[in-house]
Order: sequence, then structure tokens, then C-alpha cells
Amino acid sequence: MTEISAKKGPGHALRLAAGWALTVAGLILGPVPIVPGFVLLLPGLALLCAESRWLRALLRRHRERLLLRRAMREMERVGLKIDLEAEPEESSAPRDPGTDNRG
Repeated sequence: MTEISAKKGPGHALRLAAGWALTVAGLILGPVPIVPGFVLLLPGLALLCAESRWLRALLRRHRERLLLRRAMREMERVGLKIDLEAEPEESSAPRDPGTDNRG
């Protein structure tokens, strides 16, 4: 049985329903002090990530942004600053791709 046909079996809908139920319950119970919402939210997201390609991509983009922000803060802490919004400087003379101007 291939991976694609295994995901489309009868358990696919059940796993999606369980993932969404746990995720919604975790979001609702998040601010409640009796049952911490993350206890339900984490397994719900794990089930959904295993079944849903778009959610995996969404969480991957979020993780990459988080890691980039953390790296930028660390660089600023040690004294380096990179401006991602700045346009690169263009020289007026055309550059020959066969030459190296670094040294």
C-alpha cells in the first residue's frame, strides 16, 4: 500500500475530524486555568500536520520566520546589523561576469 492510498483510506476523515476537534478544544480551553489548552492543541496540530499539506506548509513558513527573527536579534546583540529593506547599490560601470572584484 502506498503512502498516498494509505492517507485516503477511511481513517483519513477520522484523523482529520479528531485533529480539528482537539485543535478547536485547545483554542477554546486556552485561557481556562483548569485544563491547559495546549495539552489538547499540540496533539490536534500534530494530527492535522500528518494529514494536511497546507497546514504543514503554514507551520513551516511560521517556523522559518521565527528562526529568522531569532537570528536577526542574535546578530544585533553581537553588533551586526543587516537592513533587509535596503536596495543594493548599483554601480554605473557594467561588470564583467568573468572577473572577481573581491581581492
